[in-house]
Amino acid sequence: MPRGPVAAAAAMLAAVMLAAPAAQAAPERSGAGAVVSTAAVTEAAGRSYTATAVTGNVRTTLRFTFNGGPKLTRANLDRVGARLGLGKGSLRAAPVRTARTGAAERPSATLRCDKNPSWSNANGTLAARFNCHHSTINWGFKISARVQSVITGNVHESGVSWWRNGRRMPKNAGHVVGRSYHFHGTLKPVRHADHVQFQDYMTFRVNIGGRPGTGSLTWAADVTAKK
Repeated sequence: MPRGPVAAAAAMLAAVMLAAPAAQAAPERSGAGAVVSTAAVTEAAGRSYTATAVTGNVRTTLRFTFNGGPKLTRANLDRVGARLGLGKGSLRAAPVRTARTGAAERPSATLRCDKNPSWSNANGTLAARFNCHHSTINWGFKISARVQSVITGNVHESGVSWWRNGRRMPKNAGHVVGRSYHFHGTLKPVRHADHVQFQDYMTFRVNIGGRPGTGSLTWAADVTAKK
């Protein structure tokens, strides 16, 4: 599949949010899976930060809250951002509530039979393939090396939730695995012209510059399968 049309509509979202374990919540669905959001979190003032990047129609939001310690200076924010592959000035103090973003905000990508497109950003790489011969979509996700470098334990993956033509389908199995694991799964049945939205949610402990926290990563995609 040509990269341009896919990248222009893939709507893959990835979010990293570091917060106290009790404040974590799985993404919620609205509009048949079209919207991916994280619930509001209780955050200590001055310890929560966020950065958003958009490349084509791929949107990445990085968010974290430290368990304790002083507010980061601008210079410290840029040092943390550089470690995570973010541009200078990208990392900023976060609002109290997490931002709400969704695949429905952008048009669906066309996923052609037997093509193997992938979308990469600072948080990881998502790949997807429409196997029209077996009426499935195969997906894979790999957390980026830079994000892996701040993860201090296993990754708890909820398992992919997905919707076909607006109808919720059975969820993929979740995993508790090491940070370098190549997450993957199969969505079925998927047939020509089906509109498919799918998303995943992962949580893990982190340590950035000696300061611990809990992180989460959310990604989502919106595609239309074509032969």
